[in-house]
Amino acid sequence: MEDFAPVLVSPTRRGQNTPVPGRHGEIRTPNKRYGVTDLVVPLWVLGVNQITGKPPVDTYRQLHDNIDQLMRLFTTPTVTLTYTRDNGYARQAVCEPMLEPVVFERQRSLPAAAQMKVALTILDAFWLDASPVTQNIVGPTGTTQELTEFASASAPMTDLRVTFQGPVNNPQLLHGTKSVQYQGVIPSGRQLVLNTKTWTPSPGTGAAWSPDLRQVSFFPGPPWFELDPSVAPFAVTFNHTGGGSASCSITGPRAYLSP
Repeated sequence: MEDFAPVLVSPTRRGQNTPVPGRHGEIRTPNKRYGVTDLVVPLWVLGVNQITGKPPVDTYRQLHDNIDQLMRLFTTPTVTLTYTRDNGYARQAVCEPMLEPVVFERQRSLPAAAQMKVALTILDAFWLDASPVTQNIVGPTGTTQELTEFASASAPMTDLRVTFQGPVNNPQLLHGTKSVQYQGVIPSGRQLVLNTKTWTPSPGTGAAWSPDLRQVSFFPGPPWFELDPSVAPFAVTFNHTGGGSASCSITGPRAYLSP
């Protein structure tokens, strides 16, 4: 890659405030969501062997072969960009090639070389961890747990799996103004897993049973639950009925506004 700066782009807020005739300023539209992120990836393509890095006799032919291979990568419906930081942590973004054409500029050099620019759109707006993390919460009703596992995130997270471990009655998680609850009893040996991205409940790895979708309530929506790093304190509260201690967990990739 020639320069990583064009990839260091964060998504903008989606939506507009409303001007009202006869009134100064505008009425703010709250809870603006993030839009997609548009990137331009600049690359150098060299006419060298892809394994040895050495130029062959016909370096110009090799350059065109390498360009053809890159074009095949960037003409698929989606591509995944992975950026590995100096500390070894990797962040990924699923992108869609934009309608703009891929731009090439040949250079006078030996081995043969060309500059290539590819326009991409991050469909889900954010960069995500390559691997998910898990925050465990254990305690009596009203237990508040700091979200230490998600602390480095910089963007809202909705791709989560909330797991309630039985026995527990009417378990609920609160985070800021957002909440998700199962209005029912989960007996010992059973789990309830709520997939906040697909709006689906499942029995998890516990004993088989059929959770009732109608018993899942959430606020304010549309996602079942969301972790927002701008909420202070960055924590969740675990409520339940029936007395005693209970346990649950939140699993998902941390989200970032930039790589």
